[in-house]
This record gives sequence, structure tokens and C-alpha cells, in this order.
Amino acid sequence: MTVPARVLVLLAARNGQACLGRQLDTVLAQKGVLVRVDVRDDGSTDATRELVAGYAAGDDRVRLVPGHEASGSAAGNFFQLIRQADVRGVDLVAFCDQDDEWFLDKLARAAAALAATGADGGSAAVRARWPDGRERDLGQNPSQRLGDYLFEGAGQGCTFVMTVQLFERVRAMVDRAEAAGVHYHDCTVYAIARAAGLRWHFDPEPVMTYRQHAGNDTGARSSLAGVARRLAAIRDGWYRTQVDAMASLVLVVAPDDPAALRWRALAQRRGVSGRLGRAAFVLQHGRRRPADRLVQAAAALAGHL
Repeated sequence: MTVPARVLVLLAARNGQACLGRQLDTVLAQKGVLVRVDVRDDGSTDATRELVAGYAAGDDRVRLVPGHEASGSAAGNFFQLIRQADVRGVDLVAFCDQDDEWFLDKLARAAAALAATGADGGSAAVRARWPDGRERDLGQNPSQRLGDYLFEGAGQGCTFVMTVQLFERVRAMVDRAEAAGVHYHDCTVYAIARAAGLRWHFDPEPVMTYRQHAGNDTGARSSLAGVARRLAAIRDGWYRTQVDAMASLVLVVAPDDPAALRWRALAQRRGVSGRLGRAAFVLQHGRRRPADRLVQAAAALAGHL
């Protein structure tokens, strides 16, 4: 008889009173696994803490993490969760946002995939849902290139599941990631896994409903709001600082990482030569769709990347 995987779910909450209960219900109802949930409130001004405390009082699988000072970002909230997580007796760790709805086999599917492939981390497609009822499945490109982890993550972080071994590698790097100014916790996980030479599994099937609204930190790639945010981040140089920060973090994990070393050299090259080199690097080694890589290359030629 197969022993169910024991999964610790790290749920980052902030002003989630209206949606958090629905999400918690789908997490606690997961089939084929044994679940524990750590919830951290990030300075909410609504009744989020009271809602979670109510769940914790009625279900010992739920823990409201001590401390609720605002961290300033979703990544900051997750970094705090990572620091405080107790993974004794746990096989896997999963990230969870407050406003989605998980399919009931989400964690069992991930556990089976990691066991079958020997991967230490995995992500999956999602089913985006807009307020007007529209739905669309958002897949991901499973191909990996030399430096894709410098420019992007492995899909939506709310689908991430990882082994405790990978989790502990990430925990050891959290302080460095924050000091470097890395904005995305999920990109951090993927970059550390790749830099450490670990295998990553991409599941092409949706495992959750990914709700789209004005409060999404990034949102669906093709939504107008999501596109506008990405373009603004490129134009003002913010995206370039993230790539540089990720390269620095990767070089702590793997000082001889060829992609990070190459990017660092190109980042220091000035003038047209540097711009051409960075544009070529993105086109050759990014994992996004060709149209997305063309936008990134154009940004590099314009001096924004």
C-alpha cells in the first residue's frame, strides 16, 4: 500500500477575507495526500487573521504563523513563511495564494509526478478565470535553455511543489535573495533548483483555477493589465535589476554557473556591443514564447535590459 505524501502548504495572505475561506477549503479537501497549512497574514486591515484563527481552532492541520507585520510584497510574505516553516515529518512543500481554487487532485498529482520523474520541483498549467466568467487554460513551455532561469520562473508560483531537500536549499538563500532585491519568491526557487543541477517537472494539465483581478501581483501573461505591467517594468529598468539580482544569487549557489557568468559579462559591456550581446542572449536562451523573447531583445537593444 502506497503511503500518502505529507505536504506542507505555505499560504501567503493579505486582506483575503472575501476569498481565503474558499481557497482554504480546497486545500484542506485535497485527495490522496496528508496536508498541513501554514498561513501568514501580511498586515491585513480586514478580518483575515480572525478567519484563519477560526480555521485553526477547528482543524489542527491549520496554523496561523506568528507575526503579521507587513512585508511590502507577496515575495516578502512567502520569504517569512519559508523562514518559519517546520518541515519535520514532511515530504513536500507547496506554495499557495489566497484567492485561487485548487482542483482536489492538485497535490496528489504533483507528488506522483515528482516521484515518477525524480524531480525536486514542479509546476503546472492553470485555468485562468476572469470576473466576467471567461476561462482559458494557461500552459507553459517545458523546454529548458541555458539561462532561462535568469529571465523567468517556471510558471505560476501558486502551482509550485518541491521536495524538502530543495526547500532547505531555498531557505538557506532567503536572506541573500532579499538582500539582492529579488522580487519573486517562485523565480528564486526555480533559479536555485536549476543552478544546483536539480530536475524540474512541468505538468501540462491545469491543476487549479487562477482567478484574475486587479490585485494580482502579475496576472495572466496575455491579459492587458499583465502586459502593461511587464512593459512598464522593462521600460523603467526594474526588470534589468531583477535579472542582475538573479544572476548574483545563482552565482552564490553555483559560482561557475555558465549562464550567470555570461550574463554578468554582458551586463558590464557598454555601448552597442553590450546591447547586441544581451539581445542575442535573451533570444537564444530565454524560454518564453518567441514573441515575448523578441520584446525582451528589443528592450535590450533599447538599453532597458
